[in-house]
Amino acid sequence: MKNVNRLERKLGLWAVSLSGVGVILGAGIYALIGPAAGHAGNGMWASFVIAAAVAGLTALTYARFVRIRPKNSPEFQYATLGFGPRIGFTAGWLMIWADVVSVAAVALGFGGYLTGITPLPIVAGALLLIAFAAALAWWGLGESIALAIVFTLIEVGGLVFIVLVGVPHWGEIDYLATPRGFGGVWTASALVFFAYLGFDELGNLVEEAKEPERTLPRALGIAFFVSAAIYVAVAVSAASAVGWEALAGSNAPLAEVAPGALGDNAHLLLTLVALAATANTVLLLMVAGSRSIHGMADAKALPAWLAGIGARKTPWAATALTAAVAAAFALIGDLERVAQITNAAILLSFAVVNFALIRHLARLTKEKSWRRIASDVLLPGAAGASCLALLPYTGLEGVAWAIGLGAAGLLVGAISSRSPHAENPSVTASSRGPD
Repeated sequence: MKNVNRLERKLGLWAVSLSGVGVILGAGIYALIGPAAGHAGNGMWASFVIAAAVAGLTALTYARFVRIRPKNSPEFQYATLGFGPRIGFTAGWLMIWADVVSVAAVALGFGGYLTGITPLPIVAGALLLIAFAAALAWWGLGESIALAIVFTLIEVGGLVFIVLVGVPHWGEIDYLATPRGFGGVWTASALVFFAYLGFDELGNLVEEAKEPERTLPRALGIAFFVSAAIYVAVAVSAASAVGWEALAGSNAPLAEVAPGALGDNAHLLLTLVALAATANTVLLLMVAGSRSIHGMADAKALPAWLAGIGARKTPWAATALTAAVAAAFALIGDLERVAQITNAAILLSFAVVNFALIRHLARLTKEKSWRRIASDVLLPGAAGASCLALLPYTGLEGVAWAIGLGAAGLLVGAISSRSPHAENPSVTASSRGPD
């Protein structure tokens, strides 16, 4: 009997990789480089390096897990393999909230750029984008990814342009000058960690990817390293060209970079590029968030109606819920607050996933060689520890949200795991040993 809730496999390596680059780049540089500059000053390049190191370790964990359990809602699937359904539900629950709040955060970044060229308030622009992204995500995955690829090429072109504008000014400033010392660099690292989110969202495309065990790990590596290299180059160029003060004081920070070299028309051009980039990220987050909800509902961990697939072969109910909750968070209207809430929830979920890999691999092999200890214990252990170390720098409000959502997830997960219909991914997982 055909499963009416099954998604279709349409995506190859480059479609998935470009989707990853698109969701990472738009979320980070265009929306958050201004607040990051306010904390770290000229040293914000170091914040991007630190955040890349933390995120990169966790990306390795995802790349290993996707070969073991190629299913949507990866945090739920992976943490369940390690710790059982209650903790698995909590990790998935945290990431769903993070995905939805991420939509709101990046939509507010879009609104900040839009208000510079139209009379629309920031929140109004954010809500319009959320509505558009939800409609397109419902219409079809192929159409969403096709537009996302176009947007990705535009945003990468804009960032390369910014790097080139700044290159003649490299070396003209003190790249270690920070207004708040090294603590400010760490705080900015916790903030721009949000900029690297997207590698994890690729796990929510696994059921629509061709040869996922091969495609997803390769796409993860491509998307992450391309994005990290661009981030650091842009941070250096932007600070060199206009100084961190100008970036920190603007709602459209990267649009401040080019006018000094090319005049006011460049400001408008970069604003349009930034609008495409942030719209791209919102669209891809909408797609990924709805797939995460669908994956947990399909495993009977969330209400069954959220697993529904409509005539367009997309998860219509999960998409509608993602859009509605994102719109509610967008009403907060403060990009930095919304981003910090997102980061705290994600860091806690990432920590659980990393420690889950250690426990799961310990069950699969009894080999105690130094190679196995390094790959199966030390690397994921360092990833989990670094996530927990960065967590306090998201601020008291962010940590409070993460703890509150985690506690709620444990409660709801305890109820969900008692359901006679609940599916335990650890039972159906591949028995394949670690790579």
